[in-house]
Amino acid sequence: MKRILISWMAFGNDFTKESSGSKVNEEGTTASFHRYFFDEHYEKHLLLSSSKGDDTRMDHLLNYLHRAFPGHLIEPRYMGIDDVIDLEQILSKITPLLLEFKGHPVDLFISPGTPAMQTAWYLVHWSLGLDTRLLQVRPGQHTKTRNPELIFVNLERDATTSSAIIRQHKTEKPSGHLSESDFLKTDSIGPVYEKAYKVAQAADATVLILGDTGTGKEHLAHFVHRQSPRRGAPFHAVNCSAMGDQLLESRLFGYQKGAFTGAEQDTPGIIQSTEGGTVFLDEIGDISPYMQQSLLRVLQEKEVAPIGGKPRKVDVRFIGATNKDLLALCEAGQFRWDLYYRLSVVELELPSLQERGIEEIKALIQFFIKQKKKLFNAAKPLSLPPEVKNKLLSYPFPGNIRELENLIERLYVLSTDGEVQLKDLPSRILDPKATHSLLLKDMEKRHIERVLRLNGGNQRKTARDIGVVYNTLMKKVRDYGIDLEGVKG
Repeated sequence: MKRILISWMAFGNDFTKESSGSKVNEEGTTASFHRYFFDEHYEKHLLLSSSKGDDTRMDHLLNYLHRAFPGHLIEPRYMGIDDVIDLEQILSKITPLLLEFKGHPVDLFISPGTPAMQTAWYLVHWSLGLDTRLLQVRPGQHTKTRNPELIFVNLERDATTSSAIIRQHKTEKPSGHLSESDFLKTDSIGPVYEKAYKVAQAADATVLILGDTGTGKEHLAHFVHRQSPRRGAPFHAVNCSAMGDQLLESRLFGYQKGAFTGAEQDTPGIIQSTEGGTVFLDEIGDISPYMQQSLLRVLQEKEVAPIGGKPRKVDVRFIGATNKDLLALCEAGQFRWDLYYRLSVVELELPSLQERGIEEIKALIQFFIKQKKKLFNAAKPLSLPPEVKNKLLSYPFPGNIRELENLIERLYVLSTDGEVQLKDLPSRILDPKATHSLLLKDMEKRHIERVLRLNGGNQRKTARDIGVVYNTLMKKVRDYGIDLEGVKG
């Protein structure tokens, strides 16, 4: 089987210096390779450009190669790399490219390109486990025969240094308005963010974030964007549940002038305006079947069609989020399976505040007290006496992190000199409904009512199911004031 050659266009070598990229250097890197080495060994050559398209230099080089070597199959690929020394961005582009040729022998011509591009070839050859070889060319002026010489580069694994994580550090401030100091990475949430960091490096992989309202889904989406090679491009969040089909479609896809009443000028949609960046689709589980079909096309074809306009290619990563059970919606026929599979390449699930446990709630309370002190420029942090702490820790926080954070802000506003009293707490915490209470007696009452309801009010069967004798059950029914008629269903 003949091999596939992949290389970058060599800006400094494939063109004569005086031509500014308009005249091909016939003794340059790419032309010399085709003249001396291509014929017997290669099926085709993937010639890469860092631009997104419309590369005049690529056009000149392809025209020359097709004339000079008419039997050689040469395919241009435009990789859309904004920063040619950003190793993470380069890896995110060439990794999916190489995976297209899994099972096919590939040669990586490592000489052309920036040092970061050359390093990226070494890393993908080392890590992907594909049938790849690394090669470079020694110019003719440095060989005895005066002809170019092909050199293969071999890498050997060392047991002591068998793997490495490479992360480029930049001095500029990350994009987005949230920073790592905006949240506390506790034990339960740390693994979620570790997984998020890994998926962030694959710049084209879609992500589905699952979690109850207020658990921090948008914050996690921001984190994925900031840690990815797309960090320098825009991040746009869209609340899908807040708009009907017509408004959501026009906001996401844009529209052409005259497409509908009021469309007075061409208007790009959010997706097109986020070119190179990340679109966060919050509450994706609430969109209609019509919008599900429209989004599926965008994810499949990587193109967006403005209302009244023609489709155009887009380079955008999508992150979806929902507090709904999408699998249940799919099984009920309310959400498309194919869209679910497209969205859930990687799933990240955020635990509720209750699931995170009392110790983490304590830590989060102290974290927000310290953080909001700066926000309100308070003279001293909030002081929570034992009775206030107990009330907070017995409250289930159905609104999760967002509710807890907003509560601490309220206490800074209402407390006197930072000394919080019970009267400063909202009524929902002072007198929680039994359905939200974490008290053992309230939870036990709810459980007995549930089992009685399942058994159609049969008291003896309920006593057996919950593991108590009949008399004990009836005492609890009286103590808790359970309505036996109301649980018969």
